[in-house]
Amino acid sequence: MSTFRRIGPRHLIGIILTAAVLLTGRAFTATPAVAATGIEAVFARPGQYATSSTTGSTYALFHPSNYAALGRKSPIITWGNGTDATPAAYSTLLNHFASHGFTVIATTSTNTASGNGIAAAANYLVAQASTPGSIFYENLDVTKIAAVGHSQGAAGATRAATNNPNLITTLMTFSLPDLKWAGTGAECPVVQDCLWDTAAVPQPTFLIGTYGPFDSSIAPPATEQAYFDRLPNGPAALGLISTSNFLPADHNSVMNTYNPGGFLGYSTAWLYARLFGDPTAAAAFTAGAAPELPTNWNWPGSKVK
Repeated sequence: MSTFRRIGPRHLIGIILTAAVLLTGRAFTATPAVAATGIEAVFARPGQYATSSTTGSTYALFHPSNYAALGRKSPIITWGNGTDATPAAYSTLLNHFASHGFTVIATTSTNTASGNGIAAAANYLVAQASTPGSIFYENLDVTKIAAVGHSQGAAGATRAATNNPNLITTLMTFSLPDLKWAGTGAECPVVQDCLWDTAAVPQPTFLIGTYGPFDSSIAPPATEQAYFDRLPNGPAALGLISTSNFLPADHNSVMNTYNPGGFLGYSTAWLYARLFGDPTAAAAFTAGAAPELPTNWNWPGSKVK
């Protein structure tokens, strides 16, 4: 059995929303049908830049179409897919990041837990930034790189950050799985090759999870809280979302097939704060300064430090 095969998105299609609607509990108690406000709303809106995307055999790229329009160099986001998923499954999220001035490179691999491919993708763009004739030549800020991923890709992003502290400057994960889901696979001849430990992550980190029925097994809120507690350094944030686009949020809600809209605001704000140094975005997460995230009705149990 390959790494994380049991929690691939294809296994959940067609049943996740039905199960979520039938379940009741903390995350699914009726909440006001109110659109995002404050800092979350600012960054949930599409960015001002037109975007372009291409997909090759190894990488998919999502980036501003006209780098000159930015007026500054574009930071890099290196993305890891969940099990059996491809970058196309996350195009809403990844194009949203690109519309805000970030350059996203996503490995096309469907087995990403080792983190090696995620780090290699970042290094590819670093090289392209100094290659005359490349569209990325002198357009990228190679000192500002985020490792980001979903599910198995969240594990890989965590490993990429841990193993490449001089390359990756911030980490963001969507439903970082419980360690019980780790296994062997093409990139992981032994389980230890794909294990992760947030206690070893040196970068500022934003962990995003849900209260959904599938995440109750795959990436429970208690597990995300434990990962948050083990982070050795701040700034750090734990975001636990209840609903996305007014439907219950769950493990695959970040994907196009489901309801990714509720994830856009704070994830983009984190990238602005850590990669652009934006003070408005940072105010959502700044400990000791009345940060917005922990007081948001749709993100109960969220924390910052």
